[in-house]
Amino acid sequence: MRSSLSGTGVPASADTAGNPAFRPLRTLVVTAANEAFAPLLRGLVDSLHQWQPRPFTALACFDLGLAPATRDWIGQRAQHVIVPEWDLPVHRSLRQGQPQLRALTTRPFLRRYFPGYDFYLWIDADAWVQQRDAVESYFTAASDGAMAIVAHDHPAYHHSQAATSWRVQRRRECFGRGATSLPLANYWNAGVFALAASAPHWETWSNYFNASLDATGGKLCCDQTALNHAITVEKLPVAALTARENWLCHLALPAFDVARNQYCDPLGQQPALGILHLAAHTKDIAVPLQGDAQGRTLDLRFPPRARAAAASGAHSNARLTVKATTTG
Repeated sequence: MRSSLSGTGVPASADTAGNPAFRPLRTLVVTAANEAFAPLLRGLVDSLHQWQPRPFTALACFDLGLAPATRDWIGQRAQHVIVPEWDLPVHRSLRQGQPQLRALTTRPFLRRYFPGYDFYLWIDADAWVQQRDAVESYFTAASDGAMAIVAHDHPAYHHSQAATSWRVQRRRECFGRGATSLPLANYWNAGVFALAASAPHWETWSNYFNASLDATGGKLCCDQTALNHAITVEKLPVAALTARENWLCHLALPAFDVARNQYCDPLGQQPALGILHLAAHTKDIAVPLQGDAQGRTLDLRFPPRARAAAASGAHSNARLTVKATTTG
């Protein structure tokens, strides 16, 4: 039976009462950034520290080329800051020209870099957390040994034919002509996921990632392609979370509800989003403020800043506070 994990990682189950051998579960949030991503990294980390107590035990960051000042800043907020190795056979040209690709190659090896934790939650540095329960939902969903993760699937999402063809081409380059397109409901985004330390996915994912690099001479480095293929072929268990737990802004921009001071699903009853993922081209985009008499727009980054309608290309000094809540 799935445990219900509290914000501090303690299972809320009656059978632990009075058990002297019981210890609180240790949960780790992990991210990675270079200096180009430093503003986004600051947004993610600040968003994670909106609540006390925090909904995780500790924070870790891979340093992919941070400036000294940023390294000092994250060092004051994270329990672990590590410069990663190249864990997989990536071609030398990519190692030299794109050292940030280590943000991909480290993911199957989080247990090795940060031993001693029960659950790991990876969040890309270009994402941020709006609601505490989103973090908690990942750890709870992963408690049965499944990978807690979100698919590229929502009625508001727009998928171009070019993107679909690109995904199929990558799978075929990595795993042969027999690799076909996956339904969107089964195409998982590796930018936010949670796994138990004991889950079978870690080793299987690394093996398929290694195989994909071998097949392409180390020149095609895509953790998400390898992960999706591994899940499909090996039938690895998945705990599918909803789009609100990893809203992919490049597939559909969210709405912003001025009355609630929250980013929301743009369709239907507009539930508040838990995690906003500023993937692809959306890192510097602003969205309209619904019902705002001044016609302002709002940055997607955390903390959101309002832009005046007459000068939408420049930031105003007005900052709107996004409401931090504990439920969806």
